[in-house]
Amino acid sequence: MRITLIIFFAAAAILCAASEITDLAKLLPAATEISGWKPDGEPLAYTEDNLWQYIDGSADNFLAFRFRQVLTQNYVSTDGKGLKVEIYEHESPLMAYGIYAQMRSPGLALHKIGSEAFSDEYSMNFWKNRFYVRVAVFEKGAGLDRALESFATAIAAKIEEGEALPAEATVFPEEGLVPNDTKYLTQGILGRESFPAAFVGTYHVGGQEAKLYLSTLADSAAAQDTYRWYVSQMKSYRPTSRGVSDEYTTGLANDPFQGDEIVFRFGRFFGVLAGLKDPARDGADLVKRMVERLEEIDADRAHAPTSPPPIR
Repeated sequence: MRITLIIFFAAAAILCAASEITDLAKLLPAATEISGWKPDGEPLAYTEDNLWQYIDGSADNFLAFRFRQVLTQNYVSTDGKGLKVEIYEHESPLMAYGIYAQMRSPGLALHKIGSEAFSDEYSMNFWKNRFYVRVAVFEKGAGLDRALESFATAIAAKIEEGEALPAEATVFPEEGLVPNDTKYLTQGILGRESFPAAFVGTYHVGGQEAKLYLSTLADSAAAQDTYRWYVSQMKSYRPTSRGVSDEYTTGLANDPFQGDEIVFRFGRFFGVLAGLKDPARDGADLVKRMVERLEEIDADRAHAPTSPPPIR
């Protein structure tokens, strides 16, 4: 009986995986869908168990964003050009955005395909819902540029709309923010494996490059615990302001690895501004503007807080 059950559940798992792959294959352009192009061979699928066989050096990066599977398909044009489609499925839209943003560089052109797309000389990349999609060619040419866009547009149209990014992804003040470079990180942030997942924006402030990290915790109590844990790791820490009802805290810290920082907590949010030689002078206004924006989206606070005073 036990052996029968084991065989049954193993077969069910195989059928479930096959069903998921079949569903993913429905996103691929059909043989006559893109004029002048047809599939070249059968699609190949990889899961978290064997992703390293496909992208050995980058597998860990994808797995950090709760990768589920990838389906790849080669195509060939009537004049012998080659093109490859890769459809990566992740656990959620946030995780798909996370891996997409890892691949995006600030100087690349953006396109209105999916939720957002970028292109370089050889590829078109976009994310939508829980999918990150890459369409790549092996040589340059105007016709191939059009093919990249056609394939990406066709695939994006087949993907249902998913959840929007959390509101905190949009609260980074624009002044000084490097465009198209906001990322979502899940591990190893500021050199600490215990640091919670965070959005991070890159800023140019007074000729310096700074990073502004923002994590969302379950509630204000969890944010307070994270704040206390983080400042306990510092060489030195000095609180600079606190809300009347303890709805926010800001402070100056010296990280043994990162140098001087501003740390702050507001409602369920926890953040760090790192990279400035004199953060109290050059970064206080940036943090203040961030907190003001967090105030607008924070549904966890018990009282309507006032914005924190400048950090001195």
